[in-house]
Amino acid sequence: MTPEEKAALRDSSTLIIAAPISKSKVQPGKANYKLLFLQRSRVGTSASAHVFPGGNVDKADHDPRWATLLNYKPKSPNDPPLHNAICAIREAFEESGVLVCDPPTELTNDEIRVWREKVHNDGKEFYNLCTSHNIKPSVDRLTHFSSWITPPIEPKRFHTQFYLTVLPWSRDSFSDSRVFADGKETTRLDWFTPEEALEAYRMQSIQTFMPPQFVSIAHLLPFKKHEDLQQHFGAREIMTIMPEFQMVSQDDNGIHLIGVLPGDEEHSVDIKKGHRHRVHITKSKKGMNVKSYIQGPTEIKARL
Repeated sequence: MTPEEKAALRDSSTLIIAAPISKSKVQPGKANYKLLFLQRSRVGTSASAHVFPGGNVDKADHDPRWATLLNYKPKSPNDPPLHNAICAIREAFEESGVLVCDPPTELTNDEIRVWREKVHNDGKEFYNLCTSHNIKPSVDRLTHFSSWITPPIEPKRFHTQFYLTVLPWSRDSFSDSRVFADGKETTRLDWFTPEEALEAYRMQSIQTFMPPQFVSIAHLLPFKKHEDLQQHFGAREIMTIMPEFQMVSQDDNGIHLIGVLPGDEEHSVDIKKGHRHRVHITKSKKGMNVKSYIQGPTEIKARL
């Protein structure tokens, strides 16, 4: 990638929020946690897609006062800059009302609504929220999960850092009057286990998953206990993923593509002979939909 291409990428962050569920509500074969999903509005990037909370880095996320407030020291020299973690927590609060902070906030539902609106209108208000209520964004509870670059076939391109956090509070502690879609950038909020998310997509109650979201769910599927998530994913090597698309065919349903991912035998740089790591996608006027994800011998089918 040329310096000009890198400069054209929009810096952004996403937060995968896992909330524990009570033992009595855990279903056989399913995870003991639920993930927060938001459905994007019908206009803009990822229109109508179900996504994890996130968005573009704001100028306010670069404020040097954050490092001072947090007494911040990177866990690893390979960690993304602090502004990406701040962005992930800010966007999650703005879009859903979930505030990942220490100590846990005692703001009322009405106060949450007011501050969400303020932060939506001006990113600097997130710092004001934290200092006025003596709370700090819990960047230490964020695990760097993955890094994705939008491929050149898309008109708007992003370099997105994905983070994972496991909340210290149960899913049951969130009422619909406290945690809900903002009605602007997002129109619907759902809590699903990874298994439920995949089933909802197969049954088309979820219309669209983009490749980063689907691949993230696929990687979470084997882990049934929230207690294991951050230890496992915190120990992984993070690679930057930019799908390399190959056209397979075209029909009335759209253009059928293979997105070759790092480690695939057909990848241009990160090649593993005899290994497949790819997504099968259909791109149409309605958007992009994942049909399946393959990593080695494992294939997870989306739309059957």
